[in-house]
Amino acid sequence: MYLLDSRKYWSDTKVPIQFEFRNPQSPFPLHVHDFHEIVIVYSGGARHLTSDAEREILSGDFVSIKPGQAHGYKNIRNLVLMNILIKPEFFGQDHYSLASIPAYQTLFGQESEEDAQRDPIIHFKLDHGVFGTAKKLIETASAELSTRPEGYGAMVTSNIIELLVLLMRNYTTRDSVMPGFAHNASVVIDYVKRNYRHPLSMEDLAGLSGMSESHVLRLFKRYLGCPPFQYINKLRLTEAADELTQTDKSVTDIALDLGFNDSNYFSRLFKKHLGLSPREYRNKYLMENLLQKAE
Repeated sequence: MYLLDSRKYWSDTKVPIQFEFRNPQSPFPLHVHDFHEIVIVYSGGARHLTSDAEREILSGDFVSIKPGQAHGYKNIRNLVLMNILIKPEFFGQDHYSLASIPAYQTLFGQESEEDAQRDPIIHFKLDHGVFGTAKKLIETASAELSTRPEGYGAMVTSNIIELLVLLMRNYTTRDSVMPGFAHNASVVIDYVKRNYRHPLSMEDLAGLSGMSESHVLRLFKRYLGCPPFQYINKLRLTEAADELTQTDKSVTDIALDLGFNDSNYFSRLFKKHLGLSPREYRNKYLMENLLQKAE
C-alpha cells in the first residue's frame, strides 16, 4: 500500500497546511498518509475506496481522512477536488478550543495510527450554502499560501480554522428531519469504539442515543455505510489480528475476550474478512518474522 509522506508535499515548512487542487483527479489505489486530509469535491464523481467498503462521492461532498486511514478512488467521472493537507501538530494546538465542539473528535480527533485505522472515514454532503462558503475560504487561503504576502501564515491559519468550524457545524446540524442526529452519531460511534469488546445490543445503542432502533440503524448506514454490528465486527477483527501476532493467547480466548460467544463463528468470520483462518494468520506472521530475523 502506498504511503504518502508529508515531506513530499510541503513547499512551506512554516505553515502546517498545504493545498492540492486536482483537476481532474485520476484513479488512485488504496493509500495512507502521515497527515490529515480534508477532501472537498468540486465537481464530477467517483467511487471512494476505504479499507472495508466503497461509497459514491459527488460534487459538494466532504471527506475527512485521518493519518493512517486507507482510501483511494476508482470509476472516475470528471472528478475535480481540493485536498487540504494538515499536519497532526496543527490539531494538537487546539486553536480557540476547537476540541470543545461536539463533532471535533469524530471529524478531526488525532488518535494513534492504529486507532485511526479502526475509525470510519467520515463522508457527508455539505449544505449548498456551506459548500459555497467553504470554497471561498479554501481559495482565499490557497491564494495566500501561493503568493505569500506579509502575514500569509496567519491568514491561511485563520481561514482554515473558520473552515473547520463551518464543517463541524454543518456536520452537527445537517439532518433537518431529526435535529441533533449527527451529534448523536458522534456519541454512539465513540461509545462503540470504546466498548466493542463488550456485549452490545441495538437496545443499548438506542438507549444511549435516545433514538429508536430503526433510527440507530439509519445513523450507522448514513455515517459509516454499514449496519452497527458489521462495524463492531470490523473493530473486533482488527483487534484480533493484533492479538494473534502480538500475544500467545489461544484463538478461543481471543474470541471470547473480544465479545464473540462462539470461537467457531469467530474463525469463520475472520477467514471471510482476512482470507486466512486465525491459526493460518498467526503462523504466516510467525514465519515471516523468522525469515526477517534470518536475513
